[in-house]
Amino acid sequence: MLGPRLGPGDFCQVPRPDGWRAAAEQRRHPSPPGLDRRAVALGPDGSTVFAVETGRGRSELVRLATPGRPRRVIHTLDPTPSGRVAQYGSVRFDGRWLVYEVAHDAANPDDWEIHAWDSAADTRPFLFRRHDRTVPGPFLFVQAHGGRAAWTEGASRGGRTAVHVYDLAARADSVVRTGSLSPVFLAGDTLGWRSQTGPGRPPVVRAVSLRTGEPVRLPPVIAALRDTAHVAGDGRTWAWVSTDYQILYAWRPGWREPALVARAAEGEHIDQMELAGDLITWVGGRAVWAADLRGHSRTTLTPAYGGVVASGGSLLVTYAAAGPSKDPAQRGGTTSYVLRTPELAALPACPSWRAVPPPVRDPRDPAAEPGAATR
Repeated sequence: MLGPRLGPGDFCQVPRPDGWRAAAEQRRHPSPPGLDRRAVALGPDGSTVFAVETGRGRSELVRLATPGRPRRVIHTLDPTPSGRVAQYGSVRFDGRWLVYEVAHDAANPDDWEIHAWDSAADTRPFLFRRHDRTVPGPFLFVQAHGGRAAWTEGASRGGRTAVHVYDLAARADSVVRTGSLSPVFLAGDTLGWRSQTGPGRPPVVRAVSLRTGEPVRLPPVIAALRDTAHVAGDGRTWAWVSTDYQILYAWRPGWREPALVARAAEGEHIDQMELAGDLITWVGGRAVWAADLRGHSRTTLTPAYGGVVASGGSLLVTYAAAGPSKDPAQRGGTTSYVLRTPELAALPACPSWRAVPPPVRDPRDPAAEPGAATR
């Protein structure tokens, strides 16, 4: 595991500013009476939010109402043959295309599908991938960007996994890599994953262009990573979590070495890491967190355990509303809110932090050795 030494570049904890709390109140989506509303995806500008609403024996994937645009039901799940309500998995929206997973029977996790909905045409969703084999299939964690969906899929018991890219407009599927591969992540137009290169060898990070499938040269810091549990990037910022889910690191061009962003509290883990502008977010055991790269400081975003999704410069934060509330709709339900990161003032900087000067291009870099991304 590549990790930095503790030092002035590391992050410290600060209180959440009042301005951040006020921004959350302006775009809040509480659960309505009789339903549990869990917001699951949003558009890059934060104006479009999708949620799963569960109640009365069914579960619906909906686009929430906004001024001038009514609520829209995208998909409905009724009780399954086992008597349980089917579940939605990963849900992603690239600004036009909504891509979502469905597990049709909670008693059979291998019975999954992937659907897509074109918000521009506003036609019915369509099914474009189904796993109905009798062998276990891994979690998909489908991603969407620029009119394409991407995911990792198991082929057979003990067999190789495959990275799929699906062109949503052309309705064409392609396999861009096979092997012992992790779920995919997106860093702008770059599609990446962790790859096991041989027995007993630690996984390495590899990437291709989402549009062409051709290998992409990663920054040397990222190409050198070993034994990471999760990697995220947006084309400028990179972040990763240690294999034990205890330490979160970040790096940007111009930094001499990665910075230690956070350590998990005792008995907790770092999960659901996302990037939005200058913020890195993640879920801890008792709260959702955000780290601000502008001043190397971090703060909590929720009073309780929750979830977070990023899209462009927007964050969708969700948590279980607990304790007494004047609003009955929030008692025991789920509440969500949207943050637009360009509108947030920077968190107070850590006292020991010094601003990093603009990067100076190293003519010896752009990256790993030729072809490294394909191994």
